[in-house]
Amino acid sequence: MHFKREPGYRPEPCMAHVMQRIVQRARGEPGAQPDYIMRQTPLALALGLASVTFAHAETLPEFVGETIVVTPTRTAQTADESLASVTVITRRDIERSQAGDLMALLDQQAGINVARTGGEGKSTAIFVRGAAAKHVLVLVDGVRAASATLGEYDWNALSPEQIERIEIVRGPFSSLYGSDAIGGVIQIFTRRAVGPGVKLTAGSRGTRALDFSFGGGDAWRYSVEAGRESTDGLPTFSTDSTAYGFNRNHLAIGVDGRLAPDLALVAKLAQSWGRNELDANTGDNDYKNRTASLRLDHRVSAQWRHSLTLGNSLDRYTSYSPFVPARIETKRNSLSWQHDLSFEPGQLSLGLDYWTDHASKDNSGLLDARLENTGLFAQYRFAALGGEAQLGARRDKHDAFGSQDTWNLRWGRELAPGLRVTAGHGTAFKAPTVNDLYWPNSVDGPYTYVIGADTYSDTYLTHGNPTLRPETSRTSELGLSYRQADWGTAVNLYETRVDDLIEWKQTVISGGAGPGIATTYDWQPENVSSARMRGLELSGQARWLDWDWRAGLTRLLAVNLGTGTQLDRRPQNSFTLSAARTFGSHGLRIEGSAYSPRLDVNGTTQLAGYGLVNAAYEYALNKDTRFGIRVDNLFDKDYALARTTTRFYETPGRSLFVSLRYQPGK
Repeated sequence: MHFKREPGYRPEPCMAHVMQRIVQRARGEPGAQPDYIMRQTPLALALGLASVTFAHAETLPEFVGETIVVTPTRTAQTADESLASVTVITRRDIERSQAGDLMALLDQQAGINVARTGGEGKSTAIFVRGAAAKHVLVLVDGVRAASATLGEYDWNALSPEQIERIEIVRGPFSSLYGSDAIGGVIQIFTRRAVGPGVKLTAGSRGTRALDFSFGGGDAWRYSVEAGRESTDGLPTFSTDSTAYGFNRNHLAIGVDGRLAPDLALVAKLAQSWGRNELDANTGDNDYKNRTASLRLDHRVSAQWRHSLTLGNSLDRYTSYSPFVPARIETKRNSLSWQHDLSFEPGQLSLGLDYWTDHASKDNSGLLDARLENTGLFAQYRFAALGGEAQLGARRDKHDAFGSQDTWNLRWGRELAPGLRVTAGHGTAFKAPTVNDLYWPNSVDGPYTYVIGADTYSDTYLTHGNPTLRPETSRTSELGLSYRQADWGTAVNLYETRVDDLIEWKQTVISGGAGPGIATTYDWQPENVSSARMRGLELSGQARWLDWDWRAGLTRLLAVNLGTGTQLDRRPQNSFTLSAARTFGSHGLRIEGSAYSPRLDVNGTTQLAGYGLVNAAYEYALNKDTRFGIRVDNLFDKDYALARTTTRFYETPGRSLFVSLRYQPGK
């Protein structure tokens, strides 16, 4: 494939040579070139990967880590050539940080804010570019992983020990993935273990963990990871004294290989289960979360390849509430069939996504609902205006509300060596959840009380609304980046508007005046409001004084257009900075973060700004064994991530964790 270039353009090395270097780098062979030398276009790279991938059974992207990403286009390309704002957290990043959960990993990324209502295992919300927690699509090995009832992903479902890498893509991507991808897409790839390994962890709040991993194989490779973690936890509120614990058992299994020279198979399963302790009025709950995928990738010819992915996910919670005990469960089956056609002058991807959700609830109002969604998408990547462009469109047909169309246009051009400009505009949507649509009629009351000569009777009704429309958005973005061998920086400006936001509203139905006054409070979801997010993200990384530096600065104005106030739990200003260095057998990592004040409880109360410092130290006892120490909240700062009208949810003070990892060949 060829592209017209500007006068003076210097030809790059041939694709065969470049792909040889990528494979060498993946294997750690001598002579491999660093990332910044391989300045191939995403289209050319995708063509090369189409032929090389089969030799490695669809595993090359996970070997290369930061160099290759697949989420922004659903095909392989280099991260620095992506037309979207992309961050990759590699396995090495996870191990160097010694983070105990996903929250600690994601909170260090530009454009992402985190809130949690209590200690480990408690309800966690991730906000990407100010969009609501339900407006980020979460994929685990390509499978949609959010609950169909709540519409959000349980960020406690995976341990960092189960994860190989995380790709964070900011911006609207419903034109590729359908519902949920308003603020962005976070795709988690589960662990590929190499050889045997074991890790022991102990620390504050009675934290203890044991993890095993084992992997191997040649033509067919396999990987198994399993472990258990538990903690005595924290009180729910800062004014309480009783701590509520959390435990998690987890398992990840993978196998990949070639069924034929041009036919590759990858199968993966990730599962976690355990108990989350909550206060006596709420009741403890048991949970189980699972994602499984089977992917077949077939190269028909040098210009045509297609893949078929079958997925299954389970999200189950059993509540032992003293008032309304229940089990709520989501089962999702999915199929994705994608064709990638390479020809002059670009690459065309065509695909079909299909999934069915079955949500059920027992006790206190039965729920047994099934939803079906079919999506057809097309994406064309081509040369345009001296650079490269990406145009995509999609139509989703949903059981509840009919059809929804989305589209996305992105463009980028290298203005000078290392200097690149990008621009884009796209639409996205979020489908109503099963709870929004079909929550069963629930009656609480009547509650009777007497004031003077009058008797009052209050009844509370709760039910879904099957007439809801999807939440819709449109986003514009402009980016500029500059990269050199030892440093790079990027700035992104964006504006997103979300309309038809779904909120649960109360309608008061009065029974009139008189000696007996009956009032009914009717709660149901409605499309009632709009929001606008305007933001600036500035990020940078450098190698300086033998330290690896990363920094991110975000300015976010996320406003409820109905009230004019900043959206809850989104700081207007946030800053993160990390520095890591390896010297001999020692490794040190320091993380700093700072956040301006935020609003909460529908903009009626405030959370104070705060700053935190974390530190991690690692010592190689020998080539196979490492000892680690991580200290969170090093200076024991008092801060809050969320609150109610009257109380703040508790957050950890200074916390110390020690670990011992044995893994031959690392």
